[in-house]
Amino acid sequence: MNARVTSRLLALLFLTVAGLSTPALSYGQDPEWLQEEDYLYRAYFDFTGSAGGYRDVGQGLLFVPLAQDEESLFFADLRGNIFNDSSAEGNFGLAYRKMVNDEWIAGMYGFYDVRRSNYNNMFRQGSFGLELMSIEWDFRVNGYIPGQGPQRVDSLSTAYLSGNNVVMRAGEERAYWGTDFEVGRLLKTFYQMKVDAELRGYVGGYYFDNNAPNFNKMTGPRARVEFRMFDLPFLGNGSRVVLAGQYQHDDLRGSQGEGLLTVRIPLPGNGDSRKLTRFQRRMVNPIQRDIDIVLNQAQAPEECAKLQLNGQELKNITFIDANTPNAEAVFNAAGSNSVVLFDGSAGTIHTATGFVFNNGQLALAGGTDVNVVGCASGAVTTFHYGGKPLVQGDNMINDVFTLADNASIVGLNVTGGLNGIYGNNLSGFYITGNTVSNAFEDGVHLDGDTNGTITNNTFFGNGVITYEDGLNIEHLTGGTISGNTSRGNGYGYYFERVSGGTISNNVAELNMVDGFDFDDFDGGTLTGNTAQYNGEDGFYFYNQITGGEISNNIARENYNFGFDIDADADVDGVTFSGNQALENDYAGFAFFGHVNGGTFSNNIANGNDAGFYFDQDVDGAVITGNVANNNNLNGFWFDDKVTNTTFTGNSASQNKGNGIKFGDTVGVGTLISNNKALNNLDDGFDFEDLNGGTIMNNLAQGNQEDGFDFDNVIVSGIFSNNTSIGNAANGYDFVAPISGGTLDGNTAQSNAGNGFSIGIFSGGNTASFSNNTAIDNVFKGYDIQTGAPQTGTGTNTGYGNATDSNY
Repeated sequence: MNARVTSRLLALLFLTVAGLSTPALSYGQDPEWLQEEDYLYRAYFDFTGSAGGYRDVGQGLLFVPLAQDEESLFFADLRGNIFNDSSAEGNFGLAYRKMVNDEWIAGMYGFYDVRRSNYNNMFRQGSFGLELMSIEWDFRVNGYIPGQGPQRVDSLSTAYLSGNNVVMRAGEERAYWGTDFEVGRLLKTFYQMKVDAELRGYVGGYYFDNNAPNFNKMTGPRARVEFRMFDLPFLGNGSRVVLAGQYQHDDLRGSQGEGLLTVRIPLPGNGDSRKLTRFQRRMVNPIQRDIDIVLNQAQAPEECAKLQLNGQELKNITFIDANTPNAEAVFNAAGSNSVVLFDGSAGTIHTATGFVFNNGQLALAGGTDVNVVGCASGAVTTFHYGGKPLVQGDNMINDVFTLADNASIVGLNVTGGLNGIYGNNLSGFYITGNTVSNAFEDGVHLDGDTNGTITNNTFFGNGVITYEDGLNIEHLTGGTISGNTSRGNGYGYYFERVSGGTISNNVAELNMVDGFDFDDFDGGTLTGNTAQYNGEDGFYFYNQITGGEISNNIARENYNFGFDIDADADVDGVTFSGNQALENDYAGFAFFGHVNGGTFSNNIANGNDAGFYFDQDVDGAVITGNVANNNNLNGFWFDDKVTNTTFTGNSASQNKGNGIKFGDTVGVGTLISNNKALNNLDDGFDFEDLNGGTIMNNLAQGNQEDGFDFDNVIVSGIFSNNTSIGNAANGYDFVAPISGGTLDGNTAQSNAGNGFSIGIFSGGNTASFSNNTAIDNVFKGYDIQTGAPQTGTGTNTGYGNATDSNY
């Protein structure tokens, strides 16, 4: 059993005890069973460790009296067992014992048992028992009734060929019902020892069975001997140490022996000083029962098998190998929904004309482990037959395979031909686990509308002469393209249009041109893909991006751009998040077209030429939480007008140009807030002009030029509550005229130039310059060369500057 289940069992034991004691303890008193002056039978904790030839066990037992008098006892018996095979069990029991006379004690009990097996299956059972004890004798019998049927054990399942069908036998695990009994007798009392000690012996037997096929009964004898020591001085009255050995034998499990050590720790109570008589001591003897739910594993009867991938039953299989005459005709003649197994044991399978699928037909490779499912049991195992086939297309004008609707090609090694796999207007198909190489054009080429599953394939060396693709899809409308690798092709993946489906966790590397190439992206999900070491772009978008999700992709060390959105690829309403562009030769993220909406969040551009580059107008976008570090030019670079856009929570550090550069107007409806520009080699923030936007709560620190640099006029807008600290030039440098706007609450501290350097407040301006602060700047706090704002003069303060700390 895993640690979580074990902790739950221990917690249940704890909560049970806590629940019994809480009502009294909440009033600051001992629980009732610790208060009775005539209390005889105390709670205790037993820890037992056992080791032997077949298993090791650790058991904790909590014995809790619930009601008692001198001659009767009602108690809880709570146990947790941990086995060395990582299984575990909890036993939760209630029991009643009664002294029938001065010589005999009669008892009965019931348990609820829960076990998690080493195969991670859960089993439950109810059990009951009767006992009769005297000082010298023990008699007891137990019954066990499990509560559920078989559980799957896939690791014990097998699949194999029977005739022309694949069949399987499911591995399963079952609990056994049964009974056991024993008779015990006191063998010797050691009066000469300093502590009470005795030796007891037990003999009995057990019978466990399950009526399912292949689950044989377990029946045999059991014997045990125990050396017990009571009331040890170092543990106190009520303590006990037991050394025991046990042996049992049945035909199924053979002989089993183990040694046991049990230590009892009495729990506190006002009976601490009492020492029970030998007869009373029998009232608190732990209940003897099988310590675990009896389990066994076997294989179920033979059943048909289905391919897990698509649920197709593997029956009436047609076999093709290198020696099959007219293999293409044999393949096609197998018909719709047929299964054809390609066996490579006899060598390469050549084709000049190609194999043409029927609807629903399955081409399955030999020599490959494929997962199969039992038709009845649902058990899962692997099937393997024959050798891995190489299917070679010998003619560059014909495709090696031509796919049909609902058809599947699984595990083949396909090489040569015009295209390795071709299809047109397909749905419901599977292309899985194949290697497709050296096609004259594309490894896989799918025309028309495509909705199917393409997973875990490798495409390499395709379209090298023709500059074609590993995978080429005209229009992806749905389905899944996942886990594929495209390496060393002309292009890795080419999609003329994506309007649905999921493209995830694919790799494109070392391709001659782009890793992933899209014409139109107007829906669907592109997530978790990696493009690295490609000859040009990692991800290239030629035309419109009008919807869908582009997230958590990585473009690494490509020879052009990481993500290249072409000048014709206007962006309208995409979610572009969590992507990374790392050490690409050109910009990490380059948007050459208009950005007319969409959300761009939590993307990272590190070590590229420029980090994020926007070439044309940005209008109506949300750009938040992005990071640009260590790029050779600007971290963020907006080369054209920005309007109605939110640019917030972004960070640019240690770039060799500006941290964040707006090369044209920051216009109406734009919010630039809570961004950081740190330790860049040029300005932290470089603005052209401000005309209607809001720039607030940004931080520029440690940059090698100005913290905030405005190269052109401020006409209108809000510039407030920004902070410029420790920059190598001015905190704020306003080169061009300020003719309007509100500049309020900004702070310039410890900059190597002026705190605020303002060329001119133009004549007739409507600007407000108020409540700004300049602290410890090397030159002036406020260097206002010409003019004055319409409002705010006299409200700006500071200290520690060379001169002009107030304005």
